Amino acid sequence: MKKIAFAIARIAFYLGVFYALLYGLNHLYRIDWTAPFVELLGRNPALFMATLFASITLVYALAFAGVRRLTRGGSPSLAEAAGLRRLPAGAALGCALIGVLGCLFSIGLIEIPAVAEAYPSIPALVDDLLRGDHLLLAILGAGLVAPAYEELLFRGLILRELRGMMPAAAALLLQALAYAYFQPSPALSAIGFGSGLLYGYLRLSLNSLWAPILVQITAMSLIFAAKPAGVYEAVGSLGGAGAASVAAGSLLLMLAAAGWLRLRYASRQRLADAAGERANLRERTVQG
Repeated sequence: MKKIAFAIARIAFYLGVFYALLYGLNHLYRIDWTAPFVELLGRNPALFMATLFASITLVYALAFAGVRRLTRGGSPSLAEAAGLRRLPAGAALGCALIGVLGCLFSIGLIEIPAVAEAYPSIPALVDDLLRGDHLLLAILGAGLVAPAYEELLFRGLILRELRGMMPAAAALLLQALAYAYFQPSPALSAIGFGSGLLYGYLRLSLNSLWAPILVQITAMSLIFAAKPAGVYEAVGSLGGAGAASVAAGSLLLMLAAAGWLRLRYASRQRLADAAGERANLRERTVQG
């Protein structure tokens, strides 16, 4: 019971830091000397995201470092707790490919006229985040920093805590539901739930947070870069049926690639981790 209570307290801390810094950043306008910075963030929503999520990650890192110092190395660092373990080159390439397919799925979905009309929040999200002083700011904030933070929080820290309380399948489902809850609209929540399941599946299958990070930063960066490059118009020129085919085909290939990565690398990763644990145990035994 104590273990569960501590896990819930840690999750509450992670979310509490998020809300506290979000509140603070949203109220900077009350401080006169921050006016130029506030104006810059107002013009660049993606830069706001980059500032917020980088600040939260720094607080997490300092908190983990403080606890590690107090326990004299008995507690994990932020990277260790989140599962930032090395990925084999082939697995990393496969995750990047899934990210490319995720980009195509998103563009295909946005360019289906019926979807855009019924769920305007989906295309509006891309347009809003592209609003700013430069495309590179959108890619930095919404394509790199925000996806990395989301994976750190949901597939790294929260999934780790949930796995300590329940079976892996239940933890996978619950973190996807939490991820969906934090999306800005019901339509994006539905997409977020599916994405959360895929990202969590890759995290558990490959035992590394780098897997979903690579998928999401590849997908999101390309989603924003593709807009001024004319990719959206090219997919839209295929018509509703053509765009739907792009979306459906990309989705099927994504699922197939995720399954292949699990078959190809999961057992190998488990053996490598087991070997590493045995080596650490032998080292501790010798030192003892």
